[in-house]
Amino acid sequence: MIQTSRHKQLNEQLFKEIIAIWQQTGITNTARADSYEAIQHNLDHTGTLILATSNGTAVGAAWVNHDFRRLYIHHMGVLPNYQNRGIGKALLQEALAIASETGYQAKLEVHNTNQAARHLYSSMGFTDLEGYITMIKRDV
Repeated sequence: MIQTSRHKQLNEQLFKEIIAIWQQTGITNTARADSYEAIQHNLDHTGTLILATSNGTAVGAAWVNHDFRRLYIHHMGVLPNYQNRGIGKALLQEALAIASETGYQAKLEVHNTNQAARHLYSSMGFTDLEGYITMIKRDV
């Protein structure tokens, strides 16, 4: 059975679990600066980690934060051996519950080639934000 839980405080075990999920799903890399300190700083402010477990094993995670208008859903991944079992949907439902509780719109980014994720997001009511592209400057 899949269970989801929300976390506002990081510890070494939780950090290792989410980083392992993000590494195995290609979500994290050195350019993203997903350090223990950066994640905890975010959690101290507006962030929440959502962890999905199956029989006590961490199998999926999502990281959300907000700007008091929108809830941003990012770093959502499910271990490859556990995909297509409803875990991504459970994580997204928990993220949307947070959006509903706060009254914020939900927003996310997805790679244009990630058809499985795009299908999930569309099935949960997300639509393309026409006319926009994503830009970033990491070396500031």
